[in-house]
Amino acid sequence: MLILKKTTLIQISILTTTLFLNTGCLEFLDEPSPEVVVINKQQIKTRVLSAPVSRQRAVAPVLTPIPVECTDDINSPSGCQKKPISSKELKPKRVTMEGGEVHKLRSIQGKKITIVERKNGFYFPQYKNKIVILQMFGKNCSHCIKEMPVLHKIYNKYRKNIEIIAIQVEDKMGPREARRLIQKHHIKYPIIPGDDATNLQYNVQSTYGWTGILPYTLVVQNGVTEFTYPGEVGYNEINSNIRSLLR
Repeated sequence: MLILKKTTLIQISILTTTLFLNTGCLEFLDEPSPEVVVINKQQIKTRVLSAPVSRQRAVAPVLTPIPVECTDDINSPSGCQKKPISSKELKPKRVTMEGGEVHKLRSIQGKKITIVERKNGFYFPQYKNKIVILQMFGKNCSHCIKEMPVLHKIYNKYRKNIEIIAIQVEDKMGPREARRLIQKHHIKYPIIPGDDATNLQYNVQSTYGWTGILPYTLVVQNGVTEFTYPGEVGYNEINSNIRSLLR
């Protein structure tokens, strides 16, 4: 009778174990298990752990974006790099007797501005006897935005001696976007749409080697370009250069 009970218990134990194995309810955690990282619903095995691991939901790694600085590369993802103007994009030219092109432009604010090309610079009929800062900038360029307070400070300091003309060379701005930009950054100088100044941009490329890096700033006095700044320029540098021209 005792032998029969033991035999029955052994059979029951074997049957129970078999049921657990078939249902998957029994796990052996002593075997190595792969650690899995879930990214975009795909499983990527990273390494095999030698010790048992607890069953927890996989957490996707946090990716920190790497800041991109201005580079002299037209394929850069940075917002401060513009594709150069092609000769196929040029519009019919208006040429002076001296051979320089005349650019008849209108600012976003509605002001008419004439810029005449010279061999070593530009002539601005409306701004005689003044130093003119001609800047190529982009509305989405972080370095251009950082440079705006510098130009604002320079403009206020030398109001009687300088003028600033800025050309927005990125995608076209609508009237509302333009007003927001002007109000937000307290811009007091004229801004010209880049589409209207394609030929002028091409001249800066071919004459000064501008590769499209933004901002790109020229300081012109008496028809001669005295200084050029590829990329963001600091207040001390441009202030020192302007002072040298006013002596």
